Amino acid sequence: MTYQESMAYIRSFSKSGSPVKNLSRIKNLLNELENPQDDLKFVHIAGTNGKGSTLALSSSAAIEAGFKTGQFTSPYMIRYNDRIRINNENISDDDVAELCTKVSKCHVASECSQFEITFAIALLYFLKEKCDIVFLETGLGGLLDATNVIKSPLVSVITSISPDHTNILGETIEEIAVHKAGIIKRNCSVVLSADNEDTVTDIIVKTANEKCSDVIIPNLYDCHIIDKSLDKTTFQYHSIDYTLKMPGMHQVYNALTAIEVVRILSMHGYLITAKNVVDAFKKVSVPARIQKISDNPPVLLDGSHNQGGIIALTNVLRSSNCTPIVIICGMLYTKDYKTACHIISQIADYVICVDNFSDSSVPKEKLETYFYDSCKVKSLSLDEALPFAYELVGNSNGIIAISGSLYLASYFLGNNESDAV
Repeated sequence: MTYQESMAYIRSFSKSGSPVKNLSRIKNLLNELENPQDDLKFVHIAGTNGKGSTLALSSSAAIEAGFKTGQFTSPYMIRYNDRIRINNENISDDDVAELCTKVSKCHVASECSQFEITFAIALLYFLKEKCDIVFLETGLGGLLDATNVIKSPLVSVITSISPDHTNILGETIEEIAVHKAGIIKRNCSVVLSADNEDTVTDIIVKTANEKCSDVIIPNLYDCHIIDKSLDKTTFQYHSIDYTLKMPGMHQVYNALTAIEVVRILSMHGYLITAKNVVDAFKKVSVPARIQKISDNPPVLLDGSHNQGGIIALTNVLRSSNCTPIVIICGMLYTKDYKTACHIISQIADYVICVDNFSDSSVPKEKLETYFYDSCKVKSLSLDEALPFAYELVGNSNGIIAISGSLYLASYFLGNNESDAV
């Protein structure tokens, strides 16, 4: 297969395949590939929000310490290759073609999903390149996610949990937490983000206790914010100062989680110093996580598509003290767009609704109806939205945010490939 043939092959599968009740499908595929996952060491990360940022922060610390570090994330933002990386470098087109060809020859491959095929390619790549450690982000949930086929990670990580994928994971936060807790393995430490609700914490702790695993939650009493702006956040934790390029208190929670992950890795023999962590954090910037893509006026690009993510964005916008606040919003039918619109309405002065960035995008005229009268709303094409937002801000102290979907963010980052897998 060529790279182009590989992409056509992968897109011939549905994104998630037929509903799964167990992990037999991915296990059968990996069995044919001689179980590459059994010869790799993992940090396994689940959660609703914060997975990508926590992965980027903790894996970058491992890279800074000199470890060959695999990184598996989803979805991709610019092109397919950016979800499979080693030391922040994308897998090459040639490697995708070679390994996809190998996976396609498996007898059970035809029964799999895009995600499962991609996961198999990633595992083969990480093993081929002899990674010291792999940071592995779940695709959906945890318990029945294909990545949960790994047997015993060095550490399991659960970031912030809030409502999302409720048609699959459950309507309540407790049901969703049960799915996320499914990645917890016996005698394996678990790091839980400090910003979770008590009911979530109770479920994670209970599950961990049943599997004789300890739970580490960052101590917020030891965390002190020193400075914050749209360009950086500086905080102190355990008497060490850290600076993040990414704004928002939610990123501080992610950083605290990453610090605890690194501490556990050091107990497993991966010596990562505090200086490694400090130096790594200064460099990390994750695309479409309240990413500042322009100045004068500031323009923030954010892939938030659920309640927790939208709240994090609005908190940053509110604390910026910029006015007016102009938001370009586009969302998918599969998300709780009504709640998102209501949250955005509480802080936005103007909202510009867009669509056509995905086959599943909510028609802009329909999306427009769910914003409160407290903000002015207009529907425009993707090409018209940003220029009009600049007009609205003019020479004022205003700010523009583009949010509502990772697919929308991907469009503005220049992804011209079809829907991300």
